[in-house]
Amino acid sequence: MLEDIKTYFANFDGATNTCRTIALWVTVALLLAFVATRLYAAIVRKQYDEQTYNSAVKLMNGGWIVVALAAAVCYIVTFASCYFVDVANDNDYLFPILFYPMLVFAIAVVGSAIALFIKPNKIAKIVCAAVVGSAFIAVLVCIIVYYTSGQAVENNYDTDVLSNLGLYLSSVLLAVGVVAAAFFLDRKSKPMDTRTITYAAVCVALSFALSYVRLFKMPMGGSITFASMLPLMLFAFMFGSRKGVAVGAIYGLLQAIQDPWIIHPAQFALDYVVAFAAIGLTGIIRELGLFKGNMRAQFILGATVACGIRFISHYFAGVFAFGVYGAGYAADYNISALANEYFYSFVYQCLYIIPELVIVIVAALLVLASQSFRKQIERRIAAGSIGEKVAQNADVSEAPAAETENAVDKVSDKAE
Repeated sequence: MLEDIKTYFANFDGATNTCRTIALWVTVALLLAFVATRLYAAIVRKQYDEQTYNSAVKLMNGGWIVVALAAAVCYIVTFASCYFVDVANDNDYLFPILFYPMLVFAIAVVGSAIALFIKPNKIAKIVCAAVVGSAFIAVLVCIIVYYTSGQAVENNYDTDVLSNLGLYLSSVLLAVGVVAAAFFLDRKSKPMDTRTITYAAVCVALSFALSYVRLFKMPMGGSITFASMLPLMLFAFMFGSRKGVAVGAIYGLLQAIQDPWIIHPAQFALDYVVAFAAIGLTGIIRELGLFKGNMRAQFILGATVACGIRFISHYFAGVFAFGVYGAGYAADYNISALANEYFYSFVYQCLYIIPELVIVIVAALLVLASQSFRKQIERRIAAGSIGEKVAQNADVSEAPAAETENAVDKVSDKAE
């Protein structure tokens, strides 16, 4: 089985795989350059006063964000182009009833983010919420039509699901559990402001771009990427579970555009909406007040819990929707246990989710090794609670972002 793992370190078989290989090494080069600049900044720190050094670090961080976003845009455009070329050459598939509604939803999300960034007032929020909500309902309707018309079964090798009841029960229970956990843990959450929306857009874009940068493709399916979950996890850790779950669910719908393997509405919910919404619970350990003062431990344990819930969501989708495929792999690899749908789904998820988690943890440790980066995260976390107090004391719905930032900076400076 392990001999059938597909790698992308030097895979030039076709345009798409060539792009994946180039993107992988470009990403590695950017990461090494980022680490080098951080090390250099640490070495020369004593040569400058604190104010000059902090200004230089902020400028450098801003520059790296611009570079990362530019790379993300290039990745998304390049791989989208490759996808359409592959579809035109019959090397890939496109189901219009699924693809185009999801594309409209993605455009609605991006357009709303831009609109709220430019004009963050109540009317704009209501209009954007209505547009995004309508697009999401359209996606759900199209998925239901796709399923009830029989196209889902026909396009997936005439394979029906093992248990409709199992899919519906697991999707509802997990969805309710994730949402309830987010509301319980993040009870002090305030509405999204312009700054939060900007961070959300940046993190979603980075995660979506990194999801194209594959390291391996496992023999039964599932891909190991270059820490694609990390930006989403960092957002959830900084801004709380409620915002994290919402942004994770939106990201899941974008993943459905990239890899629309949908055979049932509840399976769609489990594999795309609930699984990635669960990533928004990365801040669970911090919000429970555990391991205070140890950001690395809070993040790593929170990421493990979030990935565990994602694992469970994919697991039930694998059992009830795709479990029948296990018999074929049992014959191919002479492993009779794979014919059991529960064991097959367990092995399938382990082969890519566990390595993904390990890569994210290693990447997170590298990122959180920077003291200035940890301070930025602490400021974003503090901004949420201080912003809420400012709003309550001033009897307004939302404190201006500039005032919140100034208050946070003052508190942080005194703490230092």
